[in-house]
Amino acid sequence: ITIEDTTAPMIDDVAVDETVECDGLGNTGEFQTWLDNNGGATASDACGEVTWSYDAPPMSDDCGFTGNTTVVFTATDECDNTSTTSAIFTIEDTTAPEITTLPSDITFECDATDQAAEIQTWLDNNGGGVASDVCGDIVWTYEYDETDLVECGASGSATVTFTVTDECLNTTQATASITIEDTTAPMIDDVAVDETVECDGL
Repeated sequence: ITIEDTTAPMIDDVAVDETVECDGLGNTGEFQTWLDNNGGATASDACGEVTWSYDAPPMSDDCGFTGNTTVVFTATDECDNTSTTSAIFTIEDTTAPEITTLPSDITFECDATDQAAEIQTWLDNNGGGVASDVCGDIVWTYEYDETDLVECGASGSATVTFTVTDECLNTTQATASITIEDTTAPMIDDVAVDETVECDGL
């Protein structure tokens, strides 16, 4: 009499996709917990115990430290019959960069010689703003209307919008103002000179 087992384990609950927010460190703890739980899958077998294993390829290289991998979970019975179920583990970045120090307003005295250079230095320094992102590098950009800086003479005020963008194109914005003021009185290059004339009767 021969009793054989050629029937694969039954997958009672299939593995379920998992999506987590990027922590900048590979989300290794969450990934391992998901793997250890077989992606939520369960299996049973009429002829013995079931053991689980998995095949997890490397994560894809997406934006920042995000990515995904399709994991195949295998249920094996004591007679080496197998059944599989698969699911995708995804690391995503939906969190915008954090501006930890806001850009500061700045005021310049009207000076046609150094004015443009001073403004550009301030802009290149992001108005003194500082930002960070846990899931990758960031890029600062700015936008403003230069015509607002010409109101009286070569002075005026403009609002600059600074935008911080991370590698997954999430953005955060902050504003600061450039003010060019003229508080300097005109310089008298030649003082007025007394004048004396002979009376002509008119």
